[in-house]
Amino acid sequence: MSPPHPKFYLLPFSPEYKCTDRFSLHPTGDQAEDENGQVPFWPVLEAILCRPVNSTTGLVDILDTISVILRETSQPAGDYELLIDAIATSFDTAEVFFAKVWSRIVDIALQMPVLFQNGRIPVLSRENYSLPFSRRQIACLVVHQFLRTLSLPPFRDDDGTHDFGIWYSSQQRHPVAVRGYLRALMLYFGDVLCDEKTMDGWVVEYSLHSLPENYDEISAQDRPLSELKVVVVETYDTLPGSLGVGDGDGQAVVISANRVVGFGQSATQEEVHVGISPEACPIVLFTPPLGDEQVLKVRGAQAMVNVVGKGRDIIVGSMLDPPQGGDATWKFRTMLFMDALELDLVNDGRLADLDPGNMEREIAKAYTAFSSSLDGTISEIKTGPWGCGAFRGDPEVKMLLLWLASSMVGVNLTVVCDYELQTFARKLEEVGQTLKFTMLGTVSMRKLLMELPQALSRGQTLEWLEKRK
Repeated sequence: MSPPHPKFYLLPFSPEYKCTDRFSLHPTGDQAEDENGQVPFWPVLEAILCRPVNSTTGLVDILDTISVILRETSQPAGDYELLIDAIATSFDTAEVFFAKVWSRIVDIALQMPVLFQNGRIPVLSRENYSLPFSRRQIACLVVHQFLRTLSLPPFRDDDGTHDFGIWYSSQQRHPVAVRGYLRALMLYFGDVLCDEKTMDGWVVEYSLHSLPENYDEISAQDRPLSELKVVVVETYDTLPGSLGVGDGDGQAVVISANRVVGFGQSATQEEVHVGISPEACPIVLFTPPLGDEQVLKVRGAQAMVNVVGKGRDIIVGSMLDPPQGGDATWKFRTMLFMDALELDLVNDGRLADLDPGNMEREIAKAYTAFSSSLDGTISEIKTGPWGCGAFRGDPEVKMLLLWLASSMVGVNLTVVCDYELQTFARKLEEVGQTLKFTMLGTVSMRKLLMELPQALSRGQTLEWLEKRK
């Protein structure tokens, strides 16, 4: 049995946050050392950030100094080539970054003791399930992820993916994606961090939602099937409308997440949606691995670039126009992080998606996510082929399960497919219309799904349902 997760995440200005003062930067020198020869880190960081910086050479020296003091190595940042390139290409000149942006980064970084006065952040849990932060507080955390001053949360074992150092080196398995994430970060620094007006009146909220204790009672209640809409697009993108922004305040978008949520170096849906949204990136600091009955909701994180396509074939472009209603409508953006089961064919050749226990797990997961806004702020859920792709789920089964869960909550479901899935999209829409016309409600829909023939193979579920009419 794994040990319980810590209740708090320690911040760099806490007196308990220590380092080895390798370069004798602490203002009181040896007098500040404890019995292990370590000193509080914050005065050391203040001394480092006081240095004038007007070139990438100076910035790299700052980042290397911080890394060596905290981790005894500059890795995983390595050569910093992609970071240097992002600075050069995201502004008119690199000099603009150092003349305008760097001083703002230093300023917001050093505001941390004022913005987080007790030196720690609660870790999300059933008891502490909601963390609403001001946009200024989140900007401070993002800046510290950029500077790499933060420690690895105890509940993560993937050293490095809690800060942005994994993006700095030229050695990347998906350089197009990583360049896109760094461009999003630079645009965030230039457009959001440097615009004082955007800091006020904007809350970014992170909340961990658990399956309600009366879920069995809820499941037994019969509700009408909600509207199922299937949309085929030429290719996926991350424009505001695709992220549920600008078309009204009532949309939420499903993120096909891992149990350990966050950003990365590839282009999974989760990595893309988090990586292009710097304000979503702090989730790695205070979100423990999701349990089978838990989901994460993030509200208010602005996306900075448009990623077109998927996987190895993505193209990173600009957002072009702000969403309908202006950039302020980003504060209503809602991201639902749901981890699906990782499925494969079992040894006897049966489709694991059709196992009743697996189906119940996915329905409960989706219900938990979709019911996280029962205050009426969400009326429509947007999703791609959740739980498919790397998770190897059958989209025909998965989308029916999500539709059932959305109907149990009473919200509409929109399934977005690209042209590769247009045949599936057409069949799903047709079967959805038939079921909505013939089914009494969620109870009969659940019964039908649980009684699907176990002999069905991948891609046969919708055809079987169509024939039974």
